[in-house]
Amino acid sequence: MNRMTSYIRRQILGPMIFFTLGLTGVMLVGQSLRTVDLIVNKGLSLQTLLELTALLIPGALSMILPVSLFCAVMFAFYRLWQDSELIVMAASGISVWKLIRPAVELALVVMLIGLALNVYVTPLGLRSFRNEVAEIRGDLAAVFLQDGEFTEPVQGLTVYVRERSRNGELHGILVYDARRADRAVTMMAERGMLLPEGDGTKILLVNGNRQESELFTGKGSYLSFQRYVLDFGSFGDQADARWLKPGERFLTELLPPYDNPRDEAAATQLMTEAHKRLSAPLYALPLALIAACGLLSGEYSRRGKYLRAALAGVLGLGLRLGELGIAGIVNSTPALAPLFYLMPLAGAIVALYVLRPAVRLPGPVPAGAEAEAVGAS
Repeated sequence: MNRMTSYIRRQILGPMIFFTLGLTGVMLVGQSLRTVDLIVNKGLSLQTLLELTALLIPGALSMILPVSLFCAVMFAFYRLWQDSELIVMAASGISVWKLIRPAVELALVVMLIGLALNVYVTPLGLRSFRNEVAEIRGDLAAVFLQDGEFTEPVQGLTVYVRERSRNGELHGILVYDARRADRAVTMMAERGMLLPEGDGTKILLVNGNRQESELFTGKGSYLSFQRYVLDFGSFGDQADARWLKPGERFLTELLPPYDNPRDEAAATQLMTEAHKRLSAPLYALPLALIAACGLLSGEYSRRGKYLRAALAGVLGLGLRLGELGIAGIVNSTPALAPLFYLMPLAGAIVALYVLRPAVRLPGPVPAGAEAEAVGAS
């Protein structure tokens, strides 16, 4: 019996690893598009982008692991059914409960991993990711000022630097500032130097001129200077630095009491995120059981198995989409927060009820199938 359990567990675990790696790769490619402009347009190194992407892996895994388990359980039992191994196991007196035991064990492991990721690892990675992006976007010298290129660190501000020396000195500087709707400012200087101060960035311009024109009146002014300090301000999102988004907070930071007015105003959003973090790992068990229902319930019939497998896929997808719908409902009606936990519980109970009858065989075991199953184990 232990050999059979280990055999089924291996049949599930292999595809689960494959699906996890594949889905994680797809999700990371999509999420990394948010920062790929830093490589294409701003000259950020590939190594830095990979480090940023690695910080998103825990969040991706917490969403993907239950889905990977669902796909792996369905794939494993489908292959066992195709090879007639399920028929042999049932004819040997093995109950459906023993057949699904490896899937339930893996579901419990996925639940524990998901809980650890949601409570600590995912918010830590997301917080580090956003801090790094904010720091990179605020580092004008390292990212935005590229030799011989027009760059736009913020909307309405264009900067050109002909050359940047190793000691950090800038040569051939052109700045066009149209951040104000009523006027435009153009500055040119022979050389300059970055002066990072506090949360902002300043440039010391040497031997240049400043031209300003009012767009509505047509008036203009011209100023020559030997030294001029241009304040670019901050390029990071300072509001986010002062207030962490729900996804960046640890579980204890999502729960009351709250220590600032903005947390009080977003109390419903924070509590919804806390319930979502705690309930999301619970979906691994009903998803594994629903996948098993598609192949282990009902009579041995090829047409029936295909229909039940397709129905299990639709129900599994509906269960995951239902989690997203519940988040929106609870945001508007906090009293319905128990739905986060009732939905996976209901899904598991219904799946167990469907699996309750044993697998029934309409006819004798195919010749040689029993020997094939024993050899495979």
